[in-house]
Order: sequence, then structure tokens, then C-alpha cells
Amino acid sequence: MMGTKHRNSHVNGSIKSSSSLRSSSKSFQAKMDLMSERLYDVVKSGSMVKRAQNKKRFTPVNYKHRWFELTKRTFSYFDVENVERRRERGRIHLKGVRLVEEATVSGEGGDPFAPDGYPFQVGYCEISASANSHQLENGNGGGSGVGIEGQQSGRAVPQYTLYVIANSEKERSEWIRAIRQVCEDSNTPKSYRYHPGLWSGKKWSCCKGLSRTTFGCRAAAHWREANNNPSNGSSPAQNSTRSISPNSSTTNSQFSLQHNSSGSLGGGVGGGLGGGGSLGLGGGGGGGGSCTPTSLQPQSSLTTFKQSPTLLNGNGTLLDANMPGGIPTPGTPNSKAKDNSHFVKLVVALYPFKAIEGGDLSLEKNAEYEVIDDSQEHWWKVKDALGNVGYIPSNYVKPKALLGLERYEWYVGDMSRQRAESLLKQGDKEGCFVVRKSSTKGLYTLSLHTKVPQSHVKHYHIKQNARCEYYLSEKHCCETIPDLINYHRHNSGGLACRLKSSPCDRPVPPTAGLSHDKWEIHPMELMLMEELGSGQFGVVRRGKWRGSIDTAVKMMKEGTMSEDDFIEEAKVMTKLQHPNLVQLYGVCSKHRPIYIVTEYMKHGSLLNYLRRHEKTLIGNMGLLLDMCIQVSKGMTYLERHNYIHRDLAARNCLVGSENVVKVADFGLARYVLDDQYTSSGGTKFPIKWAPPEVLNYTRFSSKSDVWAYGVLMWEIFTCGKMPYGRLKNTEVVERVQRGIILEKPKSCAKEIYDVMKLCWSHGPEERPAFRVLMDQLALVAQTLTD
Repeated sequence: MMGTKHRNSHVNGSIKSSSSLRSSSKSFQAKMDLMSERLYDVVKSGSMVKRAQNKKRFTPVNYKHRWFELTKRTFSYFDVENVERRRERGRIHLKGVRLVEEATVSGEGGDPFAPDGYPFQVGYCEISASANSHQLENGNGGGSGVGIEGQQSGRAVPQYTLYVIANSEKERSEWIRAIRQVCEDSNTPKSYRYHPGLWSGKKWSCCKGLSRTTFGCRAAAHWREANNNPSNGSSPAQNSTRSISPNSSTTNSQFSLQHNSSGSLGGGVGGGLGGGGSLGLGGGGGGGGSCTPTSLQPQSSLTTFKQSPTLLNGNGTLLDANMPGGIPTPGTPNSKAKDNSHFVKLVVALYPFKAIEGGDLSLEKNAEYEVIDDSQEHWWKVKDALGNVGYIPSNYVKPKALLGLERYEWYVGDMSRQRAESLLKQGDKEGCFVVRKSSTKGLYTLSLHTKVPQSHVKHYHIKQNARCEYYLSEKHCCETIPDLINYHRHNSGGLACRLKSSPCDRPVPPTAGLSHDKWEIHPMELMLMEELGSGQFGVVRRGKWRGSIDTAVKMMKEGTMSEDDFIEEAKVMTKLQHPNLVQLYGVCSKHRPIYIVTEYMKHGSLLNYLRRHEKTLIGNMGLLLDMCIQVSKGMTYLERHNYIHRDLAARNCLVGSENVVKVADFGLARYVLDDQYTSSGGTKFPIKWAPPEVLNYTRFSSKSDVWAYGVLMWEIFTCGKMPYGRLKNTEVVERVQRGIILEKPKSCAKEIYDVMKLCWSHGPEERPAFRVLMDQLALVAQTLTD
């Protein structure tokens, strides 16, 4: 059969060339490698945000949630949905990894559109599936570059940096250590220096170097030393090989090099520095030299320049260390400042904080503090300018290096269009404004209250031109957003009116617990005030802790909950913190009745709020949808932390100032003793919010929460109507098992009802994750408001 095919091909003059056959063979080998990769144990996996690598010159910068997997050979990322059949979006062969370090993607000079989080970078050489690992390591036929912008002599080898944003500082440190460890175990070569910041298209955000091939401004960590010091996720400069000293002969441009195990010099250097590679970070092209990157070491026999210290940049051009983009040689004052042996982490206070408990430290807004211990997620030990040391809430500060627009009163971050309108209308002041992240990713929006021709809020996209300048009107461009705001304070410049003021007295976020390591609260510390509500479980009253912090105190009736089990759970629940979760401050468990102390939400339950304001809310689809999105954000956080609510409903969400909606009472249903929450098997759950698998088998998961979330959306768009009307629980169970779902609310758009129906898919595996729901609803909101 094969012979027939070949003869026919020969007759038709279309016999495959040997190069085509080799290409097919390589493609087949690549597929086999992909399949065999799954045989390797996954070292670490998790969901994080990935920044677009922009391998092509003119491509947009964006950020996407991806599922990351680290194996013994690769660092890969996948679509986040359909875990069982997820699609791989990209992979990095660990043989090509050259550095793994913390990064700074936002803040001054960085990406203003970067999401919040804890970024790190993986610098790598791209290795084709058919690349021979022996050639890669031993440099036959020209070495691979070892940095971010290296080039081989004669043949370009693309070099890239993958920026990943972790969800916490602990998670970032764990990923950095894990990748370094695998690279070390496989003898993967590493880079010498790196840029902790971003290349903006004009300059580096970290060192202001004006060339993309500018020598790295920070020394990279030795992987072995860094991994032996687990408290350091990323490396300060003392863990690094020291800087290079140029030879007095500038024509040869030779540097001292540490030999590799084979005794040959790195192919990235070859017979000199090679093509256009970044010094110490790439380049190469020596014929048979090893392309294993070798550490650059100063030697006493090398002489230095008597003039200004200089280095070669990636193109072989001499750089003055005192000029932008230049890196000082060892011993100069500048190098001591940059390569500080003690890495100091500075944070800036975004909100004031008054220390009440011993061991805590007060914060003054906009003041700087040195972090001494950030090993705990929610409370950090810091030192102020006077040398005072104590614990502060970590969500009240931001690393100075990452500080962007947060320092300004007019910046409100992720506040939605609808909430911004509500906030600006409250004061009814012309020229009152805020700047917020746009519903379109990567953009900012100015929301401005004006009384011309009548009282309303206008929204303006803040745009950028080709010179990376910001503008609202093309005639008036500024280098930064604060400069733009300052300009329009004095000139309307095409706006409905001048910018005059921003809303004042905005609320500060709650802390995770009332103090460092405090979750047990003495009743004498609470001043109980008016009653906020009551029910079969007890009474809820407003309170003040130590006369300063507003709280809600739920006084549980004896016999209404499994007390001992709940007290243990409360220790964990105080550590859950998100802008759309009601913060649990602690419990009073030493006396009876038990008190559950949470943050105070001024407008009470979402259910009552919807019913009270039905006339104004029923026609405001955007505001109702925003409530749904806020709840989805809180539930996404719980989902990511593998926490199941079990009783998600409008009655268990609360409304605070600025129309903030937060999820409350997560996890409490397990400890409630009440017939309304009990099936025949004794498991507790609310019937009208329960999916088939809970009704039939009492199987709880985040997907059963998704079903309840669909019912919650229905409650919101009916402004608090009872699901299934007056049907009895037995009738509801029968309808759900037959696949009959709730009808579409009158004030609900089809696109929104379609999302509800996804939540009510019969099988739990068919329902989307909260993360997916959040993105879908954000897209619907953007479509409906455009």
C-alpha cells in the first residue's frame, strides 16, 4: 500500500521531500512529547493570572486567569474551565528557564492596568519540541541565549518573560521555590541579572533604562541558596554572584567567567560576547562553546577603567554607569545602593489605623513603614519612622513598589458604574468625581457628576495615545493620570464641567479580626446598642468594640446551634477576608449565650433592602446586576479557598455603605439546629435553594452553591419575592427533580436569565464555576451599559 502511494506520488511529481518528512516526524515527536508529559507527576498546580507575553510587536496587553501546572520538565498553563478536558494554552520547557524572581508589574512606570496580586516572572529561552537537549546544554552549533533579550549569532533565538500574578504572597513564594527547585534538580542553567520591572516600550520601570537590552539592574538569586532560605520567595542581592569588571582592553570586551562542568566556556559567549545578546543575559554564537550560562565572576587580575565605570549593553555599545541604563561596577556608590545586602520592603498606609490592643501599631495615612515580618497573611509586623514596632492589618497598606493610583482620594478601584453613579448622586455636588477601573479590561473611567443640563453622572474613558500619554480630549494630553486629573481641575477641557472634589469620608475596610491573633472577644469589650433584627436563632444588635469599631453582634439562643464545633470553625473563618464577604471579627464563647461578632453593615439584609426599595430598584437593571456580580466575587473567593457556603440566599447577604453587597453567614448552616434546614436524613439545608444532588444525596459542593446562587439572582431581579411562591417543600422537591426551573423575572434581560439557567443545570458538572459566572456577568453588564 505504501509502495502504491509512493508510485502515485512520483507519477504526479509530488513526492514528499526529505525536509517535509522530517517536519512530519518532528510534529509527531512533539505530539508524543505532549502525551508523555502527562505521565510525569505534577509538582504543583493552581489558578493564577497570566500577563500576555506580547511576542509579536503590536499586540494588546491583557490579563487572563489560567490554570498552571509545574512538572519535572515543564511549566504549563491551561484554560481554567472544563478541568477534565482543559485546553493547554502554552508551556515553558524548564531546560529553557533562566530566572524565577519576584516582579513589579504595577506602580510608578509599570502597567496601570495590572490587576491586584503578587507577581513573579519566569525568564526563559524558547525551546522547540524537536530541540536536542544535549545540544542545548553543550552548545553544538551555537548556544542558546541565557536571558530575556538574547540573540544567537547568525540565528535569532526569541527570549521571553512570563509574568504571573499569584493570589497571595505565600502562594508566590511557594511557586518561586518550587520552580527553582525543579530547575536546580535538572541542572537548568540560570541568568545572572534581571529587571524586576516592566519594559513600557520606552524604558524599564525599575531602573529607567532606555534600551530593552539594557543590562539587568538587579542581581538574581542563586537557586540553591534561595531554596535553602524559604522565607525568601525572591532574592535580594546578597544571594547573587557579584558584578563584572571590564578588562582594560575594550576591543576584546572579555570578562572573567566561571567554567562549567565540561570545562568549556558558555556558548552565549563563545569567541567573545557573540551576536546581539544582552550582556550576561543572552547572546552567543560561539561555534562549539557550551551554551550553559555561566556565572560571571570578578577576578583580581582584571583591571578596571580609570574613567567613568562602563559596561557593554546588548548591542556591544559601551554604557556609562552614571547614565540612564548603565549599571555601576562593584565598589561605586551607585552599586552599593542598588545591590543592598539587606532587602528592605517598604509599604505605604492607604488608611489610618488606631492600635488598641497591645502589640499593634497605629497607622497614619500615606506614611511609610518597613516590613519586619509578613509571614502571616492578614497581620504584618512593621516598624515606623520613629522605630516603633507592632502589628498592622495588611489590607491597610500596599508595597511602595506596587503603589499606583491607590494613594489618591479620587481613585475607587473596582467600583462599578452603577455604584459610582449612586455614590456621586448622594452628595449632589457639581464637579464631584471618581476614577475607577473600567468594565473594559485595561482601561480607566472618569465618572463625573454634573448639573448641566440636569443632575446626572457622565462617564469618560481615559485613553492613551501612541506616545503613551493619557487624555480625555485629544487636545489635552498628560504623562500620568494624576497630571490629567490636575489639569482638568483647572480646565474643563471638553468635559461637562471642571473636576472639583471627590467623595469624602469613604469607609475603611474591615480587618481580619479586631487585632493580631485575636478571635476570642470578652463580652465586657462590647457596648451593645439598638436591635438590628431577630429570628429563631436569636437577636442581632449593633455594638461597638472598645468604644471605637462598629460591629454587629449575633446573640445566639441556646440550643440553636452545635456550639463546640462552631467555635473551632470560627478560628478559620476569621482568616477569610474579601471585599464582598462580611468579615467575622470573632466570638464570645466563654459565656452563654454565644456572641458572633461581625462587621456592621448599615443597610441590613439584602432581602429586606430589595423589598424596601423595590420601586426604585425594579427598573434599574444595571444596579441589580451589579449586586449579582458583587456576590459572585465573594463566592469566587470562597470557591478558590475550597469553602462551601451551604446557605447562599438574599437573606444571608448584607448591604453596606456605597451599595456594597457582601456574603454573610458562610458555613454556619452546618451548625444550625432547625427543622427548616433538616431533611429526612438529618442533614441541614434550605429546600428552595437546594439542587437535585443535595435533595437526593445531600452532596454539597461549590456547584451546589452555584445552584443556590442562581436562585439568589432570581430573588434580586424580583426584588425579594419568595422562590416557588407558596409551594410546600415537598412540592418544590418534586418540581426540581422533574427539571422544572423558576420562570424569568419581568425586569430581567434574556442574557441574565440565561446565566441563571446555567446555574440550574441538572448535573453539578454542567454548572459553571463562580469564577466563570463572574466573568460572564461582567461581560453582560458591559454589553447592557454600552
